[in-house]
Amino acid sequence: MTQEEEHMLRKKSTRLYRVLLKDAWRSTWNRKHLWIFGIFAAIISTGGVVDVAFHGLKRMKSGGTFLEKFMDSSFIGYDLFGSYVSQLNILGQTRITAIAVVAILVVILLIIMSVVSQAALLLGVRSKRKHKPHELKQKGWKYFWDIFFVDFFTKFFTGLLTVLVTLPLFLFYIQTTVYNELLYMVTSVIFFAGIIVINIISILAIIDIIEKKDGASQAIVNAWRLFRKQWVATVEYAVLQFFVVMLAGFVLIALIALLSIPYAIIYSISLLSGSFLVFLIANILFALFIALIILGFSGAVVTFQYHAWYLFYKRAMHKAHGLKNMAKIMRWLRR
Repeated sequence: MTQEEEHMLRKKSTRLYRVLLKDAWRSTWNRKHLWIFGIFAAIISTGGVVDVAFHGLKRMKSGGTFLEKFMDSSFIGYDLFGSYVSQLNILGQTRITAIAVVAILVVILLIIMSVVSQAALLLGVRSKRKHKPHELKQKGWKYFWDIFFVDFFTKFFTGLLTVLVTLPLFLFYIQTTVYNELLYMVTSVIFFAGIIVINIISILAIIDIIEKKDGASQAIVNAWRLFRKQWVATVEYAVLQFFVVMLAGFVLIALIALLSIPYAIIYSISLLSGSFLVFLIANILFALFIALIILGFSGAVVTFQYHAWYLFYKRAMHKAHGLKNMAKIMRWLRR
Protein backbone atom coordinates (compact mmCIF):
# COMPACT_ATOMS: atom_id res chain seq x y z
CA MET A 1 0.00 0.00 0.00
CA THR A 2 1.40 3.40 -0.99
CA GLN A 3 1.71 6.35 1.39
CA GLU A 4 -1.08 8.15 -0.47
CA GLU A 5 -3.46 5.18 -0.03
CA GLU A 6 -2.57 4.95 3.66
CA HIS A 7 -3.25 8.67 4.07
CA MET A 8 -6.63 8.37 2.33
CA LEU A 9 -7.58 5.37 4.46
CA ARG A 10 -6.58 7.21 7.65
CA LYS A 11 -8.53 10.29 6.55
CA LYS A 12 -11.60 8.17 5.84
CA SER A 13 -11.35 6.40 9.20
CA THR A 14 -11.41 9.70 11.09
CA ARG A 15 -14.84 10.33 9.61
CA LEU A 16 -16.25 7.06 10.93
CA TYR A 17 -18.69 8.60 13.41
CA ARG A 18 -19.83 11.18 10.90
CA VAL A 19 -20.57 8.47 8.34
CA LEU A 20 -22.47 6.34 10.85
CA LEU A 21 -24.58 9.24 12.09
CA LYS A 22 -25.26 10.44 8.56
CA ASP A 23 -26.38 6.97 7.47
CA ALA A 24 -28.50 6.65 10.63
CA TRP A 25 -30.26 9.95 9.92
CA ARG A 26 -30.86 9.07 6.26
CA SER A 27 -32.37 5.72 7.23
CA THR A 28 -34.46 7.32 9.98
CA TRP A 29 -35.89 9.90 7.59
CA ASN A 30 -36.67 7.30 4.94
CA ARG A 31 -38.44 5.01 7.43
CA LYS A 32 -40.81 7.33 9.22
CA HIS A 33 -43.15 4.42 9.95
CA LEU A 34 -40.65 3.35 12.64
CA TRP A 35 -41.14 6.58 14.57
CA ILE A 36 -44.25 5.21 16.23
CA PHE A 37 -42.11 2.45 17.75
CA GLY A 38 -39.58 5.09 18.78
CA ILE A 39 -42.29 6.92 20.76
CA PHE A 40 -43.18 3.82 22.78
CA ALA A 41 -39.55 2.66 23.07
CA ALA A 42 -38.76 6.00 24.74
CA ILE A 43 -40.96 4.99 27.69
CA ILE A 44 -38.25 2.63 28.93
CA SER A 45 -35.17 3.94 27.16
CA THR A 46 -34.46 7.00 25.07
CA GLY A 47 -31.82 5.12 23.14
CA GLY A 48 -29.32 7.71 24.28
CA VAL A 49 -26.73 7.31 27.02
CA VAL A 50 -25.36 10.65 28.16
CA ASP A 51 -28.87 12.13 28.21
CA VAL A 52 -29.97 9.20 30.38
CA ALA A 53 -27.14 10.05 32.77
CA PHE A 54 -28.30 13.65 32.99
CA HIS A 55 -31.83 12.46 33.74
CA GLY A 56 -30.34 10.34 36.50
CA LEU A 57 -28.54 13.35 37.95
CA LYS A 58 -31.83 15.26 37.92
CA ARG A 59 -33.37 12.33 39.78
CA MET A 60 -30.63 12.65 42.40
CA LYS A 61 -31.42 16.36 42.74
CA SER A 62 -35.12 15.57 43.17
CA GLY A 63 -34.18 13.02 45.78
CA GLY A 64 -32.28 15.68 47.68
CA THR A 65 -35.27 18.03 47.58
CA PHE A 66 -37.52 15.26 48.84
CA LEU A 67 -35.17 14.56 51.75
CA GLU A 68 -35.02 18.25 52.55
CA LYS A 69 -38.82 18.43 52.78
CA PHE A 70 -38.85 15.51 55.15
CA MET A 71 -36.11 17.02 57.31
CA ASP A 72 -37.92 20.38 57.47
CA SER A 73 -41.04 18.77 58.96
CA SER A 74 -39.39 16.29 61.29
CA PHE A 75 -36.51 13.89 61.23
CA ILE A 76 -38.66 10.96 60.09
CA GLY A 77 -40.97 13.13 57.96
CA TYR A 78 -44.09 12.12 59.88
CA ASP A 79 -45.96 15.37 59.24
CA LEU A 80 -45.39 15.33 55.48
CA PHE A 81 -46.20 11.64 55.18
CA GLY A 82 -49.33 12.10 57.27
CA SER A 83 -50.55 14.94 55.04
CA TYR A 84 -50.26 12.70 51.95
CA VAL A 85 -52.16 9.88 53.66
CA SER A 86 -54.92 12.22 54.82
CA GLN A 87 -55.39 13.55 51.28
CA LEU A 88 -55.76 10.01 49.95
CA ASN A 89 -58.30 9.14 52.64
CA ILE A 90 -60.58 11.90 51.33
CA LEU A 91 -61.15 9.85 48.18
CA GLY A 92 -62.28 6.79 50.08
CA GLN A 93 -60.96 3.24 50.10
CA THR A 94 -62.94 2.09 47.04
CA ARG A 95 -61.78 4.95 44.83
CA ILE A 96 -58.18 4.59 45.99
CA THR A 97 -58.23 0.86 45.15
CA ALA A 98 -59.80 1.52 41.74
CA ILE A 99 -57.26 4.23 40.92
CA ALA A 100 -54.39 1.97 42.02
CA VAL A 101 -55.66 -0.96 39.91
CA VAL A 102 -56.13 1.20 36.81
CA ALA A 103 -52.71 2.82 37.28
CA ILE A 104 -51.01 -0.58 37.61
CA LEU A 105 -52.75 -1.93 34.51
CA VAL A 106 -51.78 1.16 32.49
CA VAL A 107 -48.16 0.87 33.62
CA ILE A 108 -48.06 -2.84 32.69
CA LEU A 109 -49.58 -2.09 29.28
CA LEU A 110 -47.06 0.69 28.60
CA ILE A 111 -44.15 -1.54 29.61
CA ILE A 112 -45.35 -4.30 27.28
CA MET A 113 -45.80 -1.84 24.41
CA SER A 114 -42.37 -0.34 25.07
CA VAL A 115 -40.53 -3.68 25.09
CA VAL A 116 -42.28 -4.88 21.92
CA SER A 117 -41.57 -1.51 20.28
CA GLN A 118 -37.85 -1.85 21.04
CA ALA A 119 -37.78 -5.20 19.28
CA ALA A 120 -39.93 -3.98 16.37
CA LEU A 121 -37.78 -0.86 15.98
CA LEU A 122 -34.54 -2.83 15.71
CA LEU A 123 -36.14 -5.38 13.38
CA GLY A 124 -37.15 -2.51 11.14
CA VAL A 125 -33.69 -0.96 11.40
CA ARG A 126 -31.81 -4.11 10.40
CA SER A 127 -34.17 -5.07 7.58
CA LYS A 128 -33.13 -4.09 4.06
CA ARG A 129 -36.73 -3.55 3.00
CA LYS A 130 -39.61 -1.69 4.59
CA HIS A 131 -42.02 -3.79 6.62
CA LYS A 132 -45.48 -2.80 7.71
CA PRO A 133 -45.66 -1.78 11.40
CA HIS A 134 -47.99 -4.64 12.37
CA GLU A 135 -45.58 -7.17 10.81
CA LEU A 136 -42.69 -5.81 12.87
CA LYS A 137 -44.85 -5.81 15.99
CA GLN A 138 -45.79 -9.45 15.50
CA LYS A 139 -42.15 -10.45 15.03
CA GLY A 140 -41.15 -8.37 18.06
CA TRP A 141 -43.11 -10.59 20.46
CA LYS A 142 -40.53 -13.34 19.92
CA TYR A 143 -37.88 -11.29 21.74
CA PHE A 144 -40.13 -9.91 24.48
CA TRP A 145 -38.77 -11.69 27.55
CA ASP A 146 -35.11 -11.35 26.63
CA ILE A 147 -35.41 -7.61 26.01
CA PHE A 148 -37.59 -7.24 29.12
CA PHE A 149 -34.84 -8.86 31.21
CA VAL A 150 -32.21 -6.48 29.77
CA ASP A 151 -34.48 -3.48 30.46
CA PHE A 152 -35.08 -4.73 34.00
CA PHE A 153 -31.33 -5.16 34.49
CA THR A 154 -30.77 -1.59 33.27
CA LYS A 155 -33.45 -0.01 35.44
CA PHE A 156 -32.49 -2.02 38.52
CA PHE A 157 -28.83 -1.08 38.46
CA THR A 158 -29.60 2.51 37.44
CA GLY A 159 -31.93 2.79 40.42
CA LEU A 160 -29.36 1.14 42.68
CA LEU A 161 -26.72 3.64 41.60
CA THR A 162 -29.15 6.49 42.19
CA VAL A 163 -29.89 5.28 45.71
CA LEU A 164 -26.22 4.76 46.56
CA VAL A 165 -25.29 8.24 45.35
CA THR A 166 -28.30 9.86 47.03
CA LEU A 167 -27.36 8.42 50.43
CA PRO A 168 -24.40 10.84 50.93
CA LEU A 169 -26.95 13.67 50.74
CA PHE A 170 -27.84 12.80 54.33
CA LEU A 171 -24.36 13.97 55.33
CA PHE A 172 -25.10 17.46 54.03
CA TYR A 173 -28.11 17.82 56.31
CA ILE A 174 -26.32 16.37 59.31
CA GLN A 175 -22.97 18.11 58.86
CA THR A 176 -21.62 20.10 55.91
CA THR A 177 -17.86 19.72 55.62
CA VAL A 178 -15.26 19.75 52.89
CA TYR A 179 -14.90 15.98 53.21
CA ASN A 180 -18.63 15.46 52.69
CA GLU A 181 -18.59 17.65 49.60
CA LEU A 182 -15.58 15.76 48.24
CA LEU A 183 -17.32 12.44 48.92
CA TYR A 184 -20.43 13.60 47.08
CA MET A 185 -18.37 14.79 44.09
CA VAL A 186 -16.54 11.45 43.88
CA THR A 187 -19.74 9.42 44.14
CA SER A 188 -21.41 11.64 41.52
CA VAL A 189 -18.57 10.99 39.07
CA ILE A 190 -18.81 7.25 39.76
CA PHE A 191 -22.58 7.43 39.26
CA PHE A 192 -22.23 9.33 35.99
CA ALA A 193 -19.66 6.87 34.62
CA GLY A 194 -21.57 3.85 35.89
CA ILE A 195 -24.88 4.84 34.39
CA ILE A 196 -23.24 5.51 31.02
CA VAL A 197 -21.61 2.06 31.04
CA ILE A 198 -24.86 0.35 32.06
CA ASN A 199 -26.90 2.01 29.31
CA ILE A 200 -24.27 1.37 26.64
CA ILE A 201 -24.21 -2.33 27.58
CA SER A 202 -28.02 -2.32 27.60
CA ILE A 203 -28.48 -0.97 24.07
CA LEU A 204 -25.71 -3.21 22.70
CA ALA A 205 -27.25 -6.25 24.44
CA ILE A 206 -30.69 -5.55 22.95
CA ILE A 207 -29.13 -5.23 19.50
CA ASP A 208 -27.27 -8.50 20.07
CA ILE A 209 -30.56 -10.22 20.98
CA ILE A 210 -32.11 -9.13 17.68
CA GLU A 211 -29.02 -9.63 15.54
CA LYS A 212 -27.71 -12.94 16.89
CA LYS A 213 -30.89 -14.19 18.59
CA ASP A 214 -28.93 -14.75 21.80
CA GLY A 215 -30.61 -15.04 25.17
CA ALA A 216 -30.57 -12.08 27.54
CA SER A 217 -27.69 -13.31 29.72
CA GLN A 218 -25.47 -14.20 26.74
CA ALA A 219 -26.34 -10.90 25.05
CA ILE A 220 -25.26 -8.96 28.15
CA VAL A 221 -21.98 -10.90 28.21
CA ASN A 222 -21.40 -10.18 24.51
CA ALA A 223 -22.24 -6.51 25.00
CA TRP A 224 -19.80 -6.30 27.92
CA ARG A 225 -17.04 -7.86 25.81
CA LEU A 226 -17.72 -5.43 22.99
CA PHE A 227 -17.73 -2.48 25.38
CA ARG A 228 -14.50 -3.62 27.03
CA LYS A 229 -12.87 -3.86 23.62
CA GLN A 230 -14.13 -0.52 22.26
CA TRP A 231 -14.96 1.36 25.47
CA VAL A 232 -13.31 4.62 24.39
CA ALA A 233 -15.14 4.57 21.06
CA THR A 234 -18.51 3.79 22.65
CA VAL A 235 -18.19 6.70 25.09
CA GLU A 236 -17.09 9.03 22.28
CA TYR A 237 -20.01 7.90 20.16
CA ALA A 238 -22.49 8.32 23.03
CA VAL A 239 -21.28 11.86 23.77
CA LEU A 240 -21.43 12.77 20.08
CA GLN A 241 -25.00 11.47 19.86
CA PHE A 242 -25.91 13.55 22.89
CA PHE A 243 -24.71 16.76 21.26
CA VAL A 244 -26.49 15.89 18.00
CA VAL A 245 -29.76 15.31 19.88
CA MET A 246 -29.23 18.46 21.94
CA LEU A 247 -28.77 20.48 18.73
CA ALA A 248 -31.96 18.93 17.35
CA GLY A 249 -33.70 19.95 20.58
CA PHE A 250 -32.67 23.56 20.05
CA VAL A 251 -34.13 23.37 16.54
CA LEU A 252 -37.38 22.03 17.99
CA ILE A 253 -37.53 24.88 20.50
CA ALA A 254 -36.94 27.41 17.72
CA LEU A 255 -39.72 25.79 15.65
CA ILE A 256 -42.17 25.96 18.53
CA ALA A 257 -41.21 29.60 19.11
CA LEU A 258 -41.95 30.39 15.46
CA LEU A 259 -45.28 28.57 15.65
CA SER A 260 -46.22 30.61 18.71
CA ILE A 261 -46.34 33.76 16.54
CA PRO A 262 -49.39 32.73 14.47
CA TYR A 263 -50.87 31.23 17.64
CA ALA A 264 -50.55 34.60 19.39
CA ILE A 265 -52.42 36.23 16.50
CA ILE A 266 -55.18 33.60 16.58
CA TYR A 267 -55.32 33.86 20.37
CA SER A 268 -55.79 37.63 20.18
CA ILE A 269 -58.52 37.25 17.55
CA SER A 270 -60.34 34.71 19.72
CA LEU A 271 -60.27 37.12 22.66
CA LEU A 272 -61.51 40.02 20.54
CA SER A 273 -64.33 37.88 19.17
CA GLY A 274 -65.65 37.38 22.67
CA SER A 275 -66.62 33.80 21.82
CA PHE A 276 -65.58 31.19 24.38
CA LEU A 277 -66.05 28.44 21.77
CA VAL A 278 -63.58 30.06 19.35
CA PHE A 279 -61.14 30.60 22.22
CA LEU A 280 -61.44 26.96 23.32
CA ILE A 281 -61.07 25.52 19.81
CA ALA A 282 -58.00 27.68 19.07
CA ASN A 283 -56.22 26.57 22.25
CA ILE A 284 -57.12 22.90 21.87
CA LEU A 285 -55.98 22.76 18.23
CA PHE A 286 -52.69 24.51 19.02
CA ALA A 287 -52.06 22.22 22.01
CA LEU A 288 -52.73 19.12 19.90
CA PHE A 289 -50.51 20.43 17.11
CA ILE A 290 -47.61 21.07 19.50
CA ALA A 291 -48.15 17.68 21.15
CA LEU A 292 -47.96 15.94 17.76
CA ILE A 293 -44.75 17.80 16.92
CA ILE A 294 -43.15 16.83 20.24
CA LEU A 295 -44.24 13.19 19.90
CA GLY A 296 -42.96 13.07 16.33
CA PHE A 297 -39.66 14.59 17.43
CA SER A 298 -39.32 12.08 20.28
CA GLY A 299 -40.06 9.15 17.99
CA ALA A 300 -37.61 10.40 15.35
CA VAL A 301 -34.84 10.99 17.89
CA VAL A 302 -35.16 7.56 19.51
CA THR A 303 -35.35 5.89 16.11
CA PHE A 304 -32.24 7.79 15.03
CA GLN A 305 -30.35 6.71 18.15
CA TYR A 306 -31.29 3.05 17.69
CA HIS A 307 -30.20 3.31 14.05
CA ALA A 308 -26.92 4.89 15.11
CA TRP A 309 -26.14 2.25 17.73
CA TYR A 310 -27.07 -0.57 15.35
CA LEU A 311 -24.63 0.74 12.73
CA PHE A 312 -21.96 1.10 15.41
CA TYR A 313 -22.59 -2.48 16.56
CA LYS A 314 -22.32 -3.82 13.00
CA ARG A 315 -19.07 -1.91 12.47
CA ALA A 316 -17.58 -3.09 15.76
CA MET A 317 -18.57 -6.72 15.11
CA HIS A 318 -17.22 -6.73 11.55
CA LYS A 319 -14.55 -9.38 10.98
CA ALA A 320 -12.05 -6.86 9.60
CA HIS A 321 -13.11 -3.43 10.86
CA GLY A 322 -13.94 -4.76 14.32
CA LEU A 323 -10.33 -5.75 14.93
CA LYS A 324 -9.25 -2.10 14.76
CA ASN A 325 -9.66 0.45 17.52
CA MET A 326 -12.49 2.73 16.46
CA ALA A 327 -11.80 5.48 19.00
CA LYS A 328 -11.00 8.83 17.39
CA ILE A 329 -8.82 9.98 20.27
CA MET A 330 -6.70 6.84 19.97
CA ARG A 331 -6.16 7.53 16.26
CA TRP A 332 -5.08 11.06 17.11
CA LEU A 333 -2.53 9.79 19.64
CA ARG A 334 -0.97 7.51 17.03
CA ARG A 335 -0.16 10.40 14.70
